[in-house]
Amino acid sequence: MADEPLPRLDPKEAIAWFRAKGYVIGFDWQDVWQEEHARAFTVAKAMSRDLLEDIRAEVDKALAEGTTLRDFTKALRPRLQARGWWGKALQEDPATGETKVVQLGSPARLRTIYETNLRTSYAAGKWQRIERAKKTLPYLRYVSVMDGRERPQHHDWHGTILLVDDPWWETHNPPCGWGCRCDTQSLNLRMMARKGWTVTEPRKFPEREYVNRRTGEVTRLEQGIDPGWSYNVGKAPLDGLTPAPRLGKMSGDAGELQAILSEDAYAPLRTFFAAFGMNTRAAAVKGTVWTDPAGWPLAISAGLLRGADGAMVPLDAAQARSLGMAAQVLREPDTIGWVWVTGQDGRAMLVRRYKSAAGVVDIGGAFWRWQAGPARGLKDRLVVRKAQPASNN
Repeated sequence: MADEPLPRLDPKEAIAWFRAKGYVIGFDWQDVWQEEHARAFTVAKAMSRDLLEDIRAEVDKALAEGTTLRDFTKALRPRLQARGWWGKALQEDPATGETKVVQLGSPARLRTIYETNLRTSYAAGKWQRIERAKKTLPYLRYVSVMDGRERPQHHDWHGTILLVDDPWWETHNPPCGWGCRCDTQSLNLRMMARKGWTVTEPRKFPEREYVNRRTGEVTRLEQGIDPGWSYNVGKAPLDGLTPAPRLGKMSGDAGELQAILSEDAYAPLRTFFAAFGMNTRAAAVKGTVWTDPAGWPLAISAGLLRGADGAMVPLDAAQARSLGMAAQVLREPDTIGWVWVTGQDGRAMLVRRYKSAAGVVDIGGAFWRWQAGPARGLKDRLVVRKAQPASNN
């Protein structure tokens, strides 16, 4: 089968977006979910850093040099086979301890890796241009391939024209699923008038509730959008990936804590960000992907101290001091674990818990919180424990 043509990649923006990613190891494709792919490169069941580096290097080459799928597969297959990552094999699921028969490398998997990474990089790079140009090209048009192989919903979305800032693009900016070949076209009113086009209402399809069986996260999905693709890859910068703070004392795991946020108290945050190598306000706003001691990537940016109104948290002196503790706990935890907490709305949320004698930090997809000093009665499922010094006895 001939190589499927891919959209023209912007060599600067698409590559820069891809190279800014960290690494994360995941057994199942659902372990790394939606916007998390914007900050971390992962391949399901590639359970070692060197294996991920081999695959990533070839994807990077494909982006930078325009490597075809045929050449990508030809270069990568023998390296994966030499590492034993090919065909079916027995592998232990770290989440359950169960040994399963799994599919490792295959021509079909290499095609998915190649197309998914190139298409998402293209989309992310293109969205940067869309944002920069929206004053003169304020509209976007959904463009399906229309060759008879497109999804019926994508067929019906073809020709939809909406403002760039319309919330529809939050979930419908292509790609909208595995193998999605759709694209967008930037427009202004003059261009639309020449074509006889007008702003349209998108065709809406029934929604369903999808539960990520690995994380418990619940997503509402419209027909035509695959699980894990209900987000705009170009609008997932580090600042947007950071959860909002919840200030207050942890009392068991009863739920989320509340905070009122403003811009005034940025200065006390500098100690926290400096612990992650961000020594200026500009660096904190830009953010970085930091990998915790167990290899899990976290987006660290000013967004960690920013609320829904875009303002920074007003920390009092005690909270500012405890924020410095939070950085210490994240960097040097005694234990790292997972725990389910219940929000005030009754929604269950999975958070990653960092504990040491200095305090406790919880980080989830929707919020994060910290507490100085050892917390009693806070249990979790252990992921990693700090190595203890060997005894001389």
